[in-house]
Amino acid sequence: MIKNIIALVLVLLVGVVVGLQLPRGAALIATISSLGSGSNNDYAALKSNQAFEDFKALLDSTHQMVLNEAQTEQEAIEGMRWLLRVVSMSTEVAADANPQLPHFQRMDTEVRKVGGDNPDAEYHNVQINGQYDYIIRGTHRSDDYLSFTITGGLGMTERRGVGYINDQQLNRDAEGNFTLLLSKDAPDINAYGNNGVPANWIQIPNDASGILVRQYMADRSLSEQATLAIGILGQQPAYAPPSDQTIADSLIGTSYAFLKLTTLHKYVLPELLTETNQFVQTSSESLGSAISGEDNLYMIGSYQLADDEALVITAQPPETRYWNLTLESRWHETHDYLHRPTSLTLSEVEYGADGSVEFVVAHQDPGHPNWLDTSGYHFGFMTFRWLDSKGAAVSLPKAKVVKWDQL
Repeated sequence: MIKNIIALVLVLLVGVVVGLQLPRGAALIATISSLGSGSNNDYAALKSNQAFEDFKALLDSTHQMVLNEAQTEQEAIEGMRWLLRVVSMSTEVAADANPQLPHFQRMDTEVRKVGGDNPDAEYHNVQINGQYDYIIRGTHRSDDYLSFTITGGLGMTERRGVGYINDQQLNRDAEGNFTLLLSKDAPDINAYGNNGVPANWIQIPNDASGILVRQYMADRSLSEQATLAIGILGQQPAYAPPSDQTIADSLIGTSYAFLKLTTLHKYVLPELLTETNQFVQTSSESLGSAISGEDNLYMIGSYQLADDEALVITAQPPETRYWNLTLESRWHETHDYLHRPTSLTLSEVEYGADGSVEFVVAHQDPGHPNWLDTSGYHFGFMTFRWLDSKGAAVSLPKAKVVKWDQL
């Protein structure tokens, strides 16, 4: 015992003299602090522990993926932070969820914009369990877009859309109040209505697993976000501490979310990694309704620009209440829209006499009213979202690489 204490003191002294001067000094101190600790309990066989070990292995693999696939030092540097942001989002929407006590969790923040999200939108997510029925009550007074995507699929199985409704389909009273019921059997929609306006109902399967809420805002300063609340319909289950299986399931869900978010560039139009400076048309039918809006017509492309090059994009927008163009990194992380012009909506652009819009994607400000900043990336993705335009004859935007001195 005395020998162990002496050894610990010596190591601490070494740590103070040397360890704190090293880049990994904190890790050394953490190692020192664990000396002499231990337990006779063996929890390694727990399902939750195994699920955590699997998540650690997944994190290590994606870390190596960033190092292997980054094409520039900047992509690798910001890739480290991107991984942390994806961990954060995955934890919030899966590990911190409780289908028995559901709540809507904001997925994005003002700086955490991962998963190819829309910076002019708010995304909320809630985990549900198909063995229960749910009631959502909300208020939506504005004309901004609001939609609910209900997904099915558990564990590491692929998620799929099992239900969908948008603001134009919701039954709202004069004050904008609505009720949405999710259940396996048809309920009395009038009994749960608002001021004589019946509720909406979506039938859910036994493996219903989540709800994704999208709210698009063409001008945030003029927008009033919807208010939402969710609870179990009927008798509330009795409280019980989380079980080993419950935590294991939440960790597996976290791993699934993390895996999908970190590999978007591998399964969402991967040809755009090499076929650059052009757009392709797509929709939820090909992208998957679990990750894309069913009301959107998407036109997605990528740019590859040298230091002295810019990309001039010409688009003819359709008649719609919302559209935008957004730039993303190789990892489908939206650029810093808070401080740089990396996304523009229909309310922010300057139009041509014929209603067309010309954008300039460039590394520095060319003095163009519709400039989009690459934020130092020579490669990135570009996404047009045309709301309510599926099936419409919308021309693909034209893109042309020009030298900086030709702008």
